[in-house]
Amino acid sequence: MKKLILRGGNRLFGEVTVGGFKNAALPILFATVLTADVSVIENLPMIRDVCHTLDMLTAMGAKVTHPAPHTVTVDTRSLTPCTAPDELASSFRASSYLLGAELGRFGRARVALPGGCRIGSRPLDLHILALTALGADVTVGSGAVRAEASHIFGGRIALPIPSVGATVNAILGSALADGETEIRGAAREPHIEELCRFLNEAGADITGGGEERIRVRGASRLHGVHHRLMPDMIEAGTLLTAVGAAGGEIALRGCEYRHLTSVIKPLCGMGLRIRREGELVVAAREGAIGPCSVAAEPYPGFPTDMHPQLTSLATLADGTSHIRDTVFPDRFAYVGELRRMGASIDFECGGVTVHPSRLCGGRVRAQDLRAGAALAVAALGARGETVIRDADLLERGYESFPEKLKSLGACVNIR
Repeated sequence: MKKLILRGGNRLFGEVTVGGFKNAALPILFATVLTADVSVIENLPMIRDVCHTLDMLTAMGAKVTHPAPHTVTVDTRSLTPCTAPDELASSFRASSYLLGAELGRFGRARVALPGGCRIGSRPLDLHILALTALGADVTVGSGAVRAEASHIFGGRIALPIPSVGATVNAILGSALADGETEIRGAAREPHIEELCRFLNEAGADITGGGEERIRVRGASRLHGVHHRLMPDMIEAGTLLTAVGAAGGEIALRGCEYRHLTSVIKPLCGMGLRIRREGELVVAAREGAIGPCSVAAEPYPGFPTDMHPQLTSLATLADGTSHIRDTVFPDRFAYVGELRRMGASIDFECGGVTVHPSRLCGGRVRAQDLRAGAALAVAALGARGETVIRDADLLERGYESFPEKLKSLGACVNIR
C-alpha cells in the first residue's frame, strides 16, 4: 500500500488547476450506455473510480479511446447487458448506476453489490424503490442486484430522503421510458444537474435538474454528445482547507464559486479570506484560525464529503468547534487517527466536539477517501512528519493530489 509522507510547517503559495468532478464523471460515463452511440467526455479526472468505470464498460463491449489527456471517447453501440465483471462492480459504490442505465436501454440489468468507502450505512433500498416505480422487478441475491422489465413506463417516484444514488438511477431508468416520470424529493447536488444537462444534450427531455422535483419525459432514443465535465467542488474545498491549515495564499483555477458557497462561508468564519479574481478563486490565511459550528446536509448545505477535512482544520482553531453530519452520521472513523496526532475530539450523537489541539506528526492510516484527505490537511498544520498509510485511497477521488500540494510548496513525498 502506498504511503504519503508530509512535513508540516510550510506555508502554501501559488496557483493550481482543479480537475473534473468525480461525482459528475461517474453517472455521466454510465449514462453513455443509454446513447448506444459515440460520446466524447472532456476534463475527465483519471482517478481510480473513473478507470474502473471505463474498464467495466470495456468489458461489456464498449470501445474506449483516449484521444487527449483527460479526454475519452466512449462507443457503447455494441454493449452486451448483464456482463459487468463482479470484481470491478464490487470495488466502488457508483457501479450501482449501471442498474438504471442497463434497465433503461435493455430492459434488464445485473450488477454485483457495490463496494466503496465505509462511511456508514448506504443501502440500495431507495434505488430499488425508484426502479420498481418504473415497472421493474428487482431482486437482490447471490451477491448481485438484478432488475428486469418487459416495458419501462413513466411513473411517480417519491424519495423519502434526497438520495444522490437513487436520484441518478431514477433519471437513468426513466430517460427512455414510455411516458413521463416525476421524481419528488430528488437530490439537488450540482452533479445531478450536470447529469441532466448531459442527457438533454443527448436528446432527453428533462426539466428540474438541481431542484427537488425533476420531470423526465421519455425519449424514443438518445445520441452521443461532446461534453466537458464541470470542476470538482470537493477537490477545490479540500485545497481551501489545506491552505487554512498550512497558511499562505493560493489561487484555484477552473472551479465554480457558486458551488462552493456552503464551504466558503464557514471557512471565512474561521478566518480565511476567500475572493474571486476573474477566473480564479483566491484563498489566504495569515492569522489565527477560529472555531466553527457546522452540520453537513444535502446540497445546498455543507457537503458530507467535506466534513472530515473541516474537522482537521478545526483541531487547529483557537476555540471549540461542533461538527455534525446528518447525511452519514457514522462517518467519523478518521477521528481515531487524528487523535494519534494529538487531536482533542469528543464524540457526540452524529457528530464531534473539537477542542483546540496541538497536532504532532505521526503514523496514521487513511480509512477511506475523504478520511485520507482529512489526514493530509491535518499533517500540513502539524509539527513534524506524518506518514499516512493506505494513501492510495486518495487516488479514488483526487488526481495528482500530492503533486498539486508539492507545487504549492508543501513538503510531500510518496513511498
